[in-house]
Amino acid sequence: MWMAIIIVAIILLILLIVALSAKVMLHIYYEEKHWRIKVSVVGIVVYKKRFSQQTPNQSATAEKLKESLDTMTEDLRKLWHAFPYLVHIAKTAELHQLRWHTTIGTADAASAGTLAGVIWTFKGIIQQFISLHIQVTKPFDIQVNPVFHTAVFDSNFQCIVSIRTGKAMQAIISNVRR
Repeated sequence: MWMAIIIVAIILLILLIVALSAKVMLHIYYEEKHWRIKVSVVGIVVYKKRFSQQTPNQSATAEKLKESLDTMTEDLRKLWHAFPYLVHIAKTAELHQLRWHTTIGTADAASAGTLAGVIWTFKGIIQQFISLHIQVTKPFDIQVNPVFHTAVFDSNFQCIVSIRTGKAMQAIISNVRR
């Protein structure tokens, strides 16, 4: 009996010290008036959502808009409360790879160029934030490809992050206690 407890304790101690590495992928794309978002962790789809774009003559009801807004507000509130714990985990994390390619286009070349510039700015801010809070081992692979003749949006984000299991568990327990 005591031997089993000691073995389990040793295994748990090893898990607390060992770093876990996970590949996280986020894919957002627009296709035939539908937005699709897919989030995968270690190849397992953890979140998948599809949104239909409404045409100007197809207005949403007030109830649907309020429901969507409430859901989005609640998700943002949860993220805001978890943010300090995520930053705490991130300080001990190591980013091995970050690849973020975006294709953006409109029928108007001027607006496509402007949108590409806005996206470059946004990605630059995110890149600096990540560099400040996470140890980076390889340079980022970030691209923005403007398309000048058609409306298109495709963004593919992939990263490989390793974190100490003990630090992640500590942050999760602290978050659950709140």
